[in-house]
Amino acid sequence: MIYVLDAISTGKIQDLPYSTKRQMRSALNKEKIIGHMWLSKIGFAEDEQEYKDHGGPDKAVCLYSKHNYDLWRDDVNKLPDYAMFGENLTAQHLDERDVHFGDQFQLGEAILEVSEIREPCWKIQEKYKIPDLVKRMSRTCKTGFYFRVVQEGNVPADAHLNLLTRADNETKLSVFELNDLYYNDNKNIERLQYALKNPYLTTTRISKLERFLNRANKTQK
Repeated sequence: MIYVLDAISTGKIQDLPYSTKRQMRSALNKEKIIGHMWLSKIGFAEDEQEYKDHGGPDKAVCLYSKHNYDLWRDDVNKLPDYAMFGENLTAQHLDERDVHFGDQFQLGEAILEVSEIREPCWKIQEKYKIPDLVKRMSRTCKTGFYFRVVQEGNVPADAHLNLLTRADNETKLSVFELNDLYYNDNKNIERLQYALKNPYLTTTRISKLERFLNRANKTQK
């Protein structure tokens, strides 16, 4: 199955003018790639990340659904055409409910695997001057998500995502489900135990879920 992309985008770290409270350096503002670009285990060749918690092998490529832009239609005078939240891939009809951790997709020569939820940060909130943006994005579970790169390769600017394999049914966990658990229901022991069985979650995510589970178990005693 082919999922159409409106844009494949990358950005360089720069000083951004959106915050009067503190300095904002970020690669949040991204532009469409031209021609083709190499995609390695740590991301697109010309994409940069400002902080250690952004990017890396488990967060090599970020996707956000164009469908989710509608959530912000009443808050932003003119919605961007792509990369609204600094995502590398702006997809037309692929969102958090459609994908599961471990799902694999082909993008040009590269193969990607769904690996991590996106935790929205203050910078996107400052850029759009929406005071509760982070809270709303988390509560609705429309955060976007990350891929790890299983196979490196060149990616043409007009490439789309081709679904190759679905994750195992026994431990299937969608991005939406994990978002809902993480942000809205993190005292639910049964759901936490199920999520921790997933073989595709990052070590960082497992550690956070284990802390939630330990806290929930202590509360129940």
